[in-house]
Amino acid sequence: MNKILVADDSAMTQELFHDLFVGKGYEVFQAYNGSEAISLFDAVHPDLVLLDIMMPSVSGMEVLRHIKSTSAAALVVMMTAHGSEETAVDAMKSGADDYLIKPLSYRKVLALIEELLEKSRVRRENLELRERIHKTESYLAHLVDNISEAIISTDSQGGILSFNLAAQKLWSASEKDMLACTFFELFKGGAKNGYVEKIIALTSDEGSYQGEFVFSRSDGSTFHGFLSTSAFKMSDGEPDGIVAMIRDMTIEKRLTEQLVESARLAALGKIVDAVAHEVRNPLVSMSGFIRRLQKRSAAGSEEGKYFDAINTDIARLERMVGEIEEYVDFAKTHKSCFGCINITTVIRELAGLFDFSKANVRFDVAATTLPEIFADRAYLDELFRNLFENALEAMPEGGDLSVSFALDEDYLNVFVRDSGCGIPQDKQGDIYDPFFTSKMSGAGIGLAKVYLIVEEHHGLIDVQSEEGRGTTFKVSFPLERRQPVRL
Repeated sequence: MNKILVADDSAMTQELFHDLFVGKGYEVFQAYNGSEAISLFDAVHPDLVLLDIMMPSVSGMEVLRHIKSTSAAALVVMMTAHGSEETAVDAMKSGADDYLIKPLSYRKVLALIEELLEKSRVRRENLELRERIHKTESYLAHLVDNISEAIISTDSQGGILSFNLAAQKLWSASEKDMLACTFFELFKGGAKNGYVEKIIALTSDEGSYQGEFVFSRSDGSTFHGFLSTSAFKMSDGEPDGIVAMIRDMTIEKRLTEQLVESARLAALGKIVDAVAHEVRNPLVSMSGFIRRLQKRSAAGSEEGKYFDAINTDIARLERMVGEIEEYVDFAKTHKSCFGCINITTVIRELAGLFDFSKANVRFDVAATTLPEIFADRAYLDELFRNLFENALEAMPEGGDLSVSFALDEDYLNVFVRDSGCGIPQDKQGDIYDPFFTSKMSGAGIGLAKVYLIVEEHHGLIDVQSEEGRGTTFKVSFPLERRQPVRL
């Protein structure tokens, strides 16, 4: 029920309006002076005010100004005597919705009020509808921006119309830069690649398209992504553009490559095991025969000078075989025991087993609070022991060895940096292979073991090195506290 406030000092006018409006189903409130009108308006918040300009105590114009300052949407119809049209016009300028000139035609009054209330209802519904639309748009925009995959919409010519935050992040581009380029430019090779046009054509014709592509950023870097497109159409059914979803496959690709490499290393490990077993017995025999020959040889004889060199090489081979057998035994016999591990505790306790000062090495671990990772403590000890030993061997004259940490969305990253001799660029792809080594002793098993341990944790390992400027190993552990399903 609409509420009407009648503000007029005439009792006769009040009585006539009361009967007229009540008969039409309105709730009526009456004020006989300006002060009453203001008080009643503030108390009942009427839908419409019928206000006489000439009011006792407070003028109708002052009442109007109060109403509009309190509720700009409130409907106010001013009433004025014949000959006061200029005052009524001033009232309209001050916010009145209409005016009536006395003497009044009650039929006209009723028609005007019904018209204004209907317009007000429509306006209110429009405002509510706009608010709902705004909330829906905000919700959808928030929803799209919280999707981890990049979402891009284009027109039928490939011009970019919209995108979410994941797209900006994936292409490392500002909003302005994204809107300035076309869909073609997001692919490696840009507009020169005819398959981008085919993607748009196939999407328009068949409704969707899927495929794996290499995309490029403005800085020249590239990444693998899985593209899924859908056509969106206007009401007439004609294609008006496409919506593309791109999933970054960088980590997935690296994990797949590591899995393949891990399988290769595992197969090689079986061969290594067999070779080590076959080599062990001849080595024992050779060592025994040399000692017997040494005993029979006269002191200072010509052949005696070769025995020391032979014994040294045999000892080196025995150490290598020992390393190989240790590597195979570790892989075969260790039973994984995964749990929540504090990585800084592991590294600090392991570092306590090394005498860095004796090696003239300054060791530092960054002090920071980190989330626990789901890992195997024995594996972690073996992993970082090998990295520390590798670093020490790269700094025979001493230097700096540090461990620092960084968190990203999915991984806890551990950086092991040394200031040693570095690894030549052309050798960096071979360092995880068993038997690859640049040292005069040892079998080169350490980093192969590191690689397998990282893969066992479904993590990532990367190396950055420059000859003469040191090496940094980056080991990334998943933050998810469970063992992910293997790819």
